[in-house]
Amino acid sequence: MLIACLSGLFVSDLRAQETQEKIDVDNVSRSFVVHLPQGYDAQQHYPVVIVLHAENQDADDMGRLTHFSQFAEKKGVIAVYPNATRGQWNIAVRAEQQPSIMPRRGYGRRGGGYPGGGGYPGGGGGYPGGGQTGGENPNESRNRPEPADDVAFLNQMLDQLALKYSVDPHRIYATGLGDGGFMALRVGCNMADRIAAIAAVGAEFPKTMICLPSRPIPALFIEGTDDPIAPYAGGSFKPGHFHVLSAEDSAKTWAKFDRCAEKPAQDKLPALDKDKDKGAKDTKTLTFSLCADNAQVALYSVKNGGNTWPGGEQYMTEKEVGKTSNALSANESIWTFLAAQKIASDTSMQK
Repeated sequence: MLIACLSGLFVSDLRAQETQEKIDVDNVSRSFVVHLPQGYDAQQHYPVVIVLHAENQDADDMGRLTHFSQFAEKKGVIAVYPNATRGQWNIAVRAEQQPSIMPRRGYGRRGGGYPGGGGYPGGGGGYPGGGQTGGENPNESRNRPEPADDVAFLNQMLDQLALKYSVDPHRIYATGLGDGGFMALRVGCNMADRIAAIAAVGAEFPKTMICLPSRPIPALFIEGTDDPIAPYAGGSFKPGHFHVLSAEDSAKTWAKFDRCAEKPAQDKLPALDKDKDKGAKDTKTLTFSLCADNAQVALYSVKNGGNTWPGGEQYMTEKEVGKTSNALSANESIWTFLAAQKIASDTSMQK
């Protein structure tokens, strides 16, 4: 009986490492998942990585496809997975035309599909952000709910995290995939006083995104060269039907925000798992340095990669989202970049 009780306590302790949290934002209940590192000690101050899911996914899906929680445990990081309303983030960019209906497919719980069918993009909804109305039926526009204030949500989420957990306010970061990658960019534009650095995967800079960071904020772009959703060379981002810059121009644009040197350093990252990925190629890198406040901007171009998380799961077919490359570990690359950044004491908001 004693062994059974101890075993039960052990299982309970493991489960306690991950908690579901809720807050009310504008009278709407919002949720997020907090994953604490093993051996969490309230006497320490832990870095936080906000991990933003792709469209028509949720926090659990993002944890499964990235394996970031397991990685964060080893690195002593608190991983936080917010949930968007209706599966879509408000990135404050208007759609330029009416989104078309695209298939909902994926893998995961409930018999093989992410919530709402999983992945990109569901039901022709496009993004809710910024009140896209281009080409729509006026009656549909009137009946559509107001887009969520996701910046307010994330700010209140950070307030609650600071109250309940031992968080280092100088080391809070944001990353995301696809729709979540665009939201990470918006976080960099709108929350630079609280976020030390960002990393966007499968998300180039939208041409019409208004971005006025309150300080130079480091940014990493990880982009697949064969991405069918957010084209590496720029063009129309299919689910949201707005235009994005090319991957290289996205990095150059952010480098201008951070007042970096104009000419980037070029290099390569050797392909990692060539046994698992026979076609794995080296990842080309562009790094902008000599930026204001010691910021840095980098682009990692994943050869043959799609709108996917390198080293993660192939959450939809290659035809739909492209290939998940194992030439690079997104988790390792993102954390190596983010961990080198720290927000200055006089600009962080300690609440």
